[in-house]
Amino acid sequence: MKRFFALTALTAAALTAQTPTVITPSATGVSDTFANYSRANPLIPSAPIFEDQEIANQLYLPKGDRTGMSAPVTGPLVATPTSTMAIQTANGTLPATVSKNFVGLGTGFNGTWVVQGLLPPDTTMAIGLTQIVQWVNIKLTVLDKTTGAPLLAGSGYVNANQVWAGLGGGSVCATQNQGDPILQFDRMANRWVLSQFAFTIAKATNGGGYPAGPYAFCVAVSQTSDATGAYNLYQYTVPRLPDYPKLGVWPDAYYITSNDYSFSTTDATASYQGSRVCAFDRAAMIAGAAAGGVCFSGLSATHFAMIPGDIEGPLLPPPNAPNYLISGDWFTLNAPPYTLQMRRFHVDFATPANSTLTDGLGGASDSFVAMPLSSNVVGSCGDGGGACVAQPGTTRLLDSLSMRAMYRLAYRNQGSRGEMLTFTQSIGRLGQANFAGIQLLEIRNPGANPPSVYTNVNFAPADGTNRWMGSAATDKNGNIGFGYSVSSSTVSPGLRVNGRLRTDIRNQLRGELNVQTGSGSQTSTAQRWGDYSTMQIDPSDDCTFWFTSEYMVNTSSADWATRIVAFKFNSCQ
Repeated sequence: MKRFFALTALTAAALTAQTPTVITPSATGVSDTFANYSRANPLIPSAPIFEDQEIANQLYLPKGDRTGMSAPVTGPLVATPTSTMAIQTANGTLPATVSKNFVGLGTGFNGTWVVQGLLPPDTTMAIGLTQIVQWVNIKLTVLDKTTGAPLLAGSGYVNANQVWAGLGGGSVCATQNQGDPILQFDRMANRWVLSQFAFTIAKATNGGGYPAGPYAFCVAVSQTSDATGAYNLYQYTVPRLPDYPKLGVWPDAYYITSNDYSFSTTDATASYQGSRVCAFDRAAMIAGAAAGGVCFSGLSATHFAMIPGDIEGPLLPPPNAPNYLISGDWFTLNAPPYTLQMRRFHVDFATPANSTLTDGLGGASDSFVAMPLSSNVVGSCGDGGGACVAQPGTTRLLDSLSMRAMYRLAYRNQGSRGEMLTFTQSIGRLGQANFAGIQLLEIRNPGANPPSVYTNVNFAPADGTNRWMGSAATDKNGNIGFGYSVSSSTVSPGLRVNGRLRTDIRNQLRGELNVQTGSGSQTSTAQRWGDYSTMQIDPSDDCTFWFTSEYMVNTSSADWATRIVAFKFNSCQ
């Protein structure tokens, strides 16, 4: 992977800070409406600097490098039995119907999109009652959920940092636009929650470029259910770059995780400084008050790329239930078996020192529930991730980003049927590391001692096609839908969806459905893809799955397109 800096890392044993710290907003405000932003800017120009812009800046943020990592910190309180992965080679019929298939931001959008040379698109989306908000890298749009038509004037999209313009010119969130976005629709309050990180760019003495402070989480919460309206704005300054942030909605807080990095002013070298997870006061943000947060930071390498639990459906978690967080130890190991790790974050905003990040079962600070995977689970493109995904007509390979659980960690309370967590990961196919396969995991009763890894299946038809960069969700019947990218030496990068009914036998998938055929290849030397996709469930019917990700229309360096697809199982009414 081409970078403007070399990447090193601290040893896991050196990262032991487990005391909660309080974080307060360094800036607050209220936004103008998106409608006014789009009228003032009928065609949105490119921002001068943004994350992962290969053509203009040659700047690539670290997405994982295991150089110098030691063995993970050990000592979980409780471990589940090893979860043996099932391998499904048959490709059956998915009993589902596609109802929507819209052009998203990127090539072909609204007749106004200009090739930006931005990699990766970091495609994310949230679904409201009547609207869709889609965000790719540094651009954001609001669409009608029925027709897919843009609801903003002019180009149909805005530069995402315009959302935080109400914080003023002294705010890094208002002046910088680097992407890594995640957004949600908080169905408990019918509010939209937007987030991205922000930083400035500096030059090292050797001429290399690197992200420089101030570093910040940027969060905006809508004042109504209308995504084009005004937002309550927050900037939270942190001491290190909070890379790859992920957002989960929970009754007590908005939870954001990140991988923290510091940078050398001499040679732009990036050093991994452990992971961070913060809980931000949801009620205060909705009210527009000066919402504080509670964070754990400096967490060891075993926490790399944690993803927080994100609620689906109308049933809330049990009272005072902690937020669930999933990570893995792929980052620190060189060979299987690997272990999924689940931690539980209980936040206490009244007395922050009482906040805990543990296994939730009486263990010490930073203890975790270990969920070992079977020895036939290997990382795609090598256990540290990397690029091995082939494309037609080019020797350029695509990045699998396999050493992390992929966003989202979908949580659903099914009442008498129990709770479940669902997510995907990219793994090797049939034990072959130099290949990207899609793995679906379902954890049932995550609050139990121990929880159960119920579904652990690698979808691996013998067709030579890579499947990776997935995202999953569940409907009100407990059925799972997930989507992902596909590519091979004969299949251009496109999109497919898959799934299983709750009543299906364990580890059985129904088969995949092609929802977007690719017609080009990405020739960038960066080899980046994704870095994530998004699957959401519709809050209106709790049946319809909405998926968005990128695909290629033309063979080019970075001329990607995105699609927004809706489908549901025929049995969900």
